[in-house]
Amino acid sequence: MSQAISKAKIHVERMMHRNSIAVAGESIASYALLKLIPAVGGGGASIGINMAMVLDVSGSMYEEDGTGKSRISRVQEAACSALNFLRPNDSIAIVAFANNAELVLPTTLVSQKDKIIDVIMRIDMFNVDAGGTSMDQGIELALAELQKSTGTGNISHLVVLTDGETSGEQLCKEYAKASAEKKINFSVIGVGTEWNSGLIKDLASLSNGKWHYIDVNQVDSAQKVFASEFQSLAAVGFRDVQIHFRLMKDIKIRRVRMVVPEIKDLPLVEVEDRHSVAQLGTLEKDKTSRYILDLSLPKRPDGKFKLLDVEITFDTGSGVKESSGLIPIEMAYTAAGNGYINAEVAKHIDEVQIFELNKNLQNAISTGNTQEATRVAQSIEKKGEVMGARAAKKTMLAKQVLAEINQGGKVSKKTQLAVDDAARAVDE
Repeated sequence: MSQAISKAKIHVERMMHRNSIAVAGESIASYALLKLIPAVGGGGASIGINMAMVLDVSGSMYEEDGTGKSRISRVQEAACSALNFLRPNDSIAIVAFANNAELVLPTTLVSQKDKIIDVIMRIDMFNVDAGGTSMDQGIELALAELQKSTGTGNISHLVVLTDGETSGEQLCKEYAKASAEKKINFSVIGVGTEWNSGLIKDLASLSNGKWHYIDVNQVDSAQKVFASEFQSLAAVGFRDVQIHFRLMKDIKIRRVRMVVPEIKDLPLVEVEDRHSVAQLGTLEKDKTSRYILDLSLPKRPDGKFKLLDVEITFDTGSGVKESSGLIPIEMAYTAAGNGYINAEVAKHIDEVQIFELNKNLQNAISTGNTQEATRVAQSIEKKGEVMGARAAKKTMLAKQVLAEINQGGKVSKKTQLAVDDAARAVDE
């Protein structure tokens, strides 16, 4: 069952996992897919970017990882190149951190590109002690600088890059929470294999942001990550986007996940009885995003019933909140048995299942439970083979995990990071 509602700014399409259901007991699990499709020109004028980059300049950033280039030089080149995706009236500030932190470039218009590039290329020459990693101090300085230029016509975005463990982890988490509250976008990039992936993912989750991984052995990996991040920012057409769910009696939403452009869990906040909200942050003006709702549906007599109303609220840069209006999601009940499966929804459910298996795999590896890691990796391998070409990389990496366990009983950090990175990817 697929339904589409045409709106001035965002088209909303929704479909159920099955076109009808039969509930034998008191309730049944089901899924709905939401597609948010920006209307042509729906994002209005381009939203300005107010960015701060927080770059690690600790001693380990001089390692080459077998690429022939140091980590810091790869990052410098990638950051300078990515500036080409920004517009002259966008702005950027730069903070360098190691044992301490320094604002090395106050907020500067991208029209002064030569000045920005000069600072990036001298990022390791400022008054920063390279003998430690205090990411919390870097984030604190960047947030303070960003808030000086936050306005209704722009989006504030913080990009943090590190290659190691950091002090002040709890402070980092508090700053990530504060970023979400202040509508400041947050992206964290890990370089090499020694950074704390658990912390980085926590920061991305707490800030409703993103995390990236720069592969230690791929020379162009830094270029790809920075280009993707800056290009995505420049394409933002909607900010402060929220999905409101207003549930009918006895309907429950167990979980909401983004499945395109990447797979990630979305926190669901209940603002009043049977009314919950998921924060999406920003959306690009020319890219569709998709979300899977994990539902619990009660027993009903035969017939078509409304399960919930969905409302999308957003700001196109004017500071005024706009709405899609209430959009119903319905389900047909029939005692004759479950109806046919929607292949598009089923495809995303498959991808989510591998994503969840990866969580179990990472937990088994981190706790040293080799037997459980083997079992889960085998499950990922089997699931990936059923999914075919679009899960080829996930299948290959599951086999790599099994090979490393068989050879030495341990999974390398590089393989763990690659598996974790691939698990959230879609449409390979």
